[in-house]
Amino acid sequence: MNKRMIPLLMILTSLSLWLIFYPQLPDQVPMQWGVDGTVNWSASKFVSLIINNGFYLLIYFILKLSPKIDPKKRNYQYFSRSYEIMVYSTMGLFFLINLIVLFTSLGYPLQIEFFIPILIGLLLIIFGNYMQTIKSNWLIGIRTPWTLDNEEVWRKTHRLGAKVFIILGFILCIIPFISEQYILPIMLISIIAGTLVPIIYSYYLYRKLNQSGG
Repeated sequence: MNKRMIPLLMILTSLSLWLIFYPQLPDQVPMQWGVDGTVNWSASKFVSLIINNGFYLLIYFILKLSPKIDPKKRNYQYFSRSYEIMVYSTMGLFFLINLIVLFTSLGYPLQIEFFIPILIGLLLIIFGNYMQTIKSNWLIGIRTPWTLDNEEVWRKTHRLGAKVFIILGFILCIIPFISEQYILPIMLISIIAGTLVPIIYSYYLYRKLNQSGG
């Protein structure tokens, strides 16, 4: 089987399972959970089927079409293997999330608050390991006005970003084992720091290079 068919196979498998178990789903399907596992938002099973699988399909088309329509599409050839791994990892994550949502709704005690942080953490670790290989583009990576304008700023920012992503990934992986009272503060601080540090660093590098005439 052509490995490029794997994402489509995952989408078809997800949709097929939702359709097979659709009659057994409750009228209201959980769509969002709090850090303690309590349901914050539910939707009808039809809306849930459409949203979960429609969003999954949308992600696939974005990832599939971007290398063809990106203004910097020529750069994709330089990190095609890394991009491929990131695509498969992303599609795999949403596939597992779809299955967890489905079977949790069917009454299986899967503890979504345990699995989701670990899965997202693993995805961030994978992204972090390949972050330094990404060349300038408009879809994936740390896209700030300064990284997109300067190749050296892009390269150095992604070198730092790789470490940040890996650290954030490990933090998310240990979230399920932390006392509930500390989860939200740790997550907020990690997300804010993980977002701001690369942005501020890219601006700092850009200013530094301009001042030095680089």
